[in-house]
Amino acid sequence: MHPSKILNDVQPDLQTIDELTEIIALQTLISEVERREVTTPQQRYEQVMENIWEKVDQLPAGQDKVVLSQIWEYGKTTPLPTPTNFPALATHGFIVEELVSGQPVWKASTPYLKDFWRVGIHVSHAHGFTLQPYSVFQANLK
Repeated sequence: MHPSKILNDVQPDLQTIDELTEIIALQTLISEVERREVTTPQQRYEQVMENIWEKVDQLPAGQDKVVLSQIWEYGKTTPLPTPTNFPALATHGFIVEELVSGQPVWKASTPYLKDFWRVGIHVSHAHGFTLQPYSVFQANLK
């Protein structure tokens, strides 16, 4: 019987509510695990790259160019991803601080950030750093 049917038929006590909550949480977890199992590495890569593209696309005008220039630099060089080296990436969550052995360490929010410049950024003298048009970006992902 579906948990919502049980809730409609009776006035559950707190124990029943807790049990139903656990069932729903378990069903959600199982669905997420099943979804992840059917996602190929290529699909995961494309999803993450699309998330980066969308996140940059939603930035205010001007900030998008700064972030794109820093992603470009980060992808082509080896400096550590710190707020000092890449302040716009830190500000907009493209690099994040994480505790490793009790010490704060900055790292890319996704291991694919270093690759984004190849497929998602267009550079020109006329317009500087811009996102590839979505159709070009999609073609580059394939």
